[in-house]
Amino acid sequence: MKQYPCSKEQKAILAELCSEYLFIVTPFVFLVAIKLYAYSWKDIFLAADWSLVSCIIFGQIAVRTSRAAIKNRTVDDRHFSWYSSKRFFLVAMSLLVYFGMIAKPTLCLGFGQLGLFALASLFHFKDGVAAKAIEHRTLTTV
Repeated sequence: MKQYPCSKEQKAILAELCSEYLFIVTPFVFLVAIKLYAYSWKDIFLAADWSLVSCIIFGQIAVRTSRAAIKNRTVDDRHFSWYSSKRFFLVAMSLLVYFGMIAKPTLCLGFGQLGLFALASLFHFKDGVAAKAIEHRTLTTV
């Protein structure tokens, strides 16, 4: 009994995650292009949108993984509680940086929110694959 999706399924999962991510990233490609064209490079970092979208991505992946864990009764709730706590912390940090960027934008906060965005992007794929693996394990054990 295989516990993880086969290579063909892994490619399909990655394609699905990439297509979701493309819809997330497309507005930011335009944001960067407009800021570079009309303003200075600093305005890219001072846009509060980066931390807001990080919050959205962290929230989406937490919901996706929660849904998969609920479907799979064999997931250890202690590990899942730790996972949920970390994702909630990242959602809260993203909102805190967002409010900071709205109140008093600085380059330091700007770089911080880009770091959060990069982390959220990484977790979009990492947690997305994990959620699909949990779902796949649920389907094969039923």
